[in-house]
Amino acid sequence: MFSIDITNFTKQRVPQKLMHEVAAYTVKKLRLDGELSLVLAGDKRLHSLNRDYRRKDKATDILTFPAPKGSIGALGEIFINLDDCRRSKKYVDVFTEKKSFNYLLIFLLIHGLLHLSGLNDEKEAERVKMIEVGEKMMKELVKNGIMKAQT
Repeated sequence: MFSIDITNFTKQRVPQKLMHEVAAYTVKKLRLDGELSLVLAGDKRLHSLNRDYRRKDKATDILTFPAPKGSIGALGEIFINLDDCRRSKKYVDVFTEKKSFNYLLIFLLIHGLLHLSGLNDEKEAERVKMIEVGEKMMKELVKNGIMKAQT
């Protein structure tokens, strides 16, 4: 059974109900199950985690940690950088236009779930594939009335 626990270490307000609905829909589509821990933080926390766990000394927009093999009932943990969600210009090369804070937040949530399903984006072709799958999922969310179309 899927469940999600959202921890927000920032003062930024987020659409928690929407995030729950998006996560539930996406997890079902990807045939995932278990408890998801979603942590919303800023540059400083994502920088230190990226440095400590990936040996990359810079902030990043998202980090995904799958639950250890053999963990019963756990799906994993996703950290999203809300500072990056406010930097819509950063993603213009990905989407060819500026997107809203909420759009980027939901897109990154889906991106993290795609990582938990086994997809990677280390190589450029993988990255492009994950963006395409993420955008397709965003369109499905709108089509199914889970979220409104937004840029």
